[in-house]
Amino acid sequence: MEATAIDHVNVRVPESAIEPFVGFYRDDMGFDLEYYEDYRAGEREFFYVRLGPSCIIHVSPRESVPEPTGETINHFAVFVDASMDEVMERVEAADVEVLTEAVREGAAGEYPCVYVEDPVGYTVEFKAAG
Repeated sequence: MEATAIDHVNVRVPESAIEPFVGFYRDDMGFDLEYYEDYRAGEREFFYVRLGPSCIIHVSPRESVPEPTGETINHFAVFVDASMDEVMERVEAADVEVLTEAVREGAAGEYPCVYVEDPVGYTVEFKAAG
């Protein structure tokens, strides 16, 4: 058996941090949300951040969530169809601190990337296609 892709990651987000979380992924980084209005209307318990045609983040709001420390899951990487310059423009416009900027290996080879911390404390690696 061989996996073809990671379908989704499920992250727990404190209810008090939903707006900054949504602002970062939707408004700052440009990803679409799915079922967010249904979640806000109380019709669903979670919603999605659409990363691409075959990958989403399930966002599971909870009253309280332990702060991510990086000791269990260090980060997750998202391959984007943008240049590193475009990624950096978005990160800088969002006023997000860059933790690391590098060229790193991943499943598809070596690519430029930038590590940032989202508003909840998860470390995200954005890998640029060019």
